[in-house]
Amino acid sequence: MRHRYAALVALLAIAAGSPSGAGEISSRAESITVTLGGDLIGPVHPMNRRSDPQFFEIAELFRSADVGFVNQENSVFDLKGFAGYPAAETGGGYPLRYAAHAADLRDMGATLLSVANNHASDFGPEGVVATLKNLSDVGLVAGGTGVSDTAARGPVYLMTPKGAVALVATASTFPPASVAGPAIERHGTLSKARPGISALHVRKVRLLPPSLFQMLESVGGPLAVREGTAIRIGDQLFRQDRIAGIGWEVQPSDRDAILASVEEANKRAEIVLFSIHAHETAGDEEAPAVPFHPMVLQHANEAPSPNDPRPAGFQVELFHAAIDRGADVVARHGPHVIGGIEIYAGMPIFYGLGSLFLDFGGLRQFDTPSGETIVVPDSWFDSFVPVCEFHAGRVTGITLYPVAIEPGAGERSGSPALARGVRAQSILTQLKNLSAPFGTHIEIAGDVGFVTLK
Repeated sequence: MRHRYAALVALLAIAAGSPSGAGEISSRAESITVTLGGDLIGPVHPMNRRSDPQFFEIAELFRSADVGFVNQENSVFDLKGFAGYPAAETGGGYPLRYAAHAADLRDMGATLLSVANNHASDFGPEGVVATLKNLSDVGLVAGGTGVSDTAARGPVYLMTPKGAVALVATASTFPPASVAGPAIERHGTLSKARPGISALHVRKVRLLPPSLFQMLESVGGPLAVREGTAIRIGDQLFRQDRIAGIGWEVQPSDRDAILASVEEANKRAEIVLFSIHAHETAGDEEAPAVPFHPMVLQHANEAPSPNDPRPAGFQVELFHAAIDRGADVVARHGPHVIGGIEIYAGMPIFYGLGSLFLDFGGLRQFDTPSGETIVVPDSWFDSFVPVCEFHAGRVTGITLYPVAIEPGAGERSGSPALARGVRAQSILTQLKNLSAPFGTHIEIAGDVGFVTLK
């Protein structure tokens, strides 16, 4: 049974010194509106809803909701006076916004943020701590990243007048050095814990039919290292399967810890949001080769087939498990293309929220610090903002607002606007077609879409 609690009770629990900040009470019948946005990469220019009428319309979707969720991919601090260093391994670059960006986020209506992504540690542990402080200083609640593994992994709570909303956030696409860790003891002294993200370690697996698998094992000779029933050559794992393909395997301890956090959040919040930054897709395209660069670092930026809107199989299984354990809405971000929508056990899963800001200053091709060449297609500038209505813990309405992101340089570079006319119809039709395989029907009425709920 779902246990819910009111904001007042939670605040009293905090005042009383409860470590989790909440007790448990029975369910409330309040309606709660949750507006969801995708990745924020940029903007390079200030976000100002007052001077940008098109952005104002987007901001109103968040400001009018009880909860405004986004994935914050930029580090947020003033580089002048920063005591840390740029990381050697990044998520493909060093996106950075001034500390004042935190107040701009709050002004646009963002209140609950995931900071678990492949750019979280672009400036090392010091950048993680500085970003979290600046977000917290303006009242934003950030999850998925923390000053320790426990803090990063656990749920965070946004207190609203209608009750608490919890966020459990993680990432499966990340540089290895960005993972949060515990303190260690050496020579009788305990170190500090390591700031970083809540990581879901996944591993790409090449699937081969038995004849090809046996041939690979024979040809590989001493290079073909046995790992149980699998073969590893270099950093690529191969398994037998009926047909050739690609798969992803999840580290069980990470999965179990994430689902335990969802279960904990469900005991303490009116609404539980689970979010993941996951570039992995169902596609079979190989990532481009980079000399002397381990595959794990290549995939820390863009996984193979980054523009395939279909989710990797592990994501479907994980998202269903998260809802089974108490999540009310699941949001995947990371790919710069939109994905389909599934209603599972009455709760929405958004398989790809796309981006909310995507500011490359008009560039359509660039090289990352790790040597990858990124080509920016038109599809990256199509997005959407879903607004979910919940009543008594059940979703009662989902409205889809198509979003057009400005691809060119200038004052609006990378900024969102509500799509209208032909552009709106195109985005909504994409969503309708991508959602159909999940059994989800979307009705299009003018420039807005509505998910049909049974």
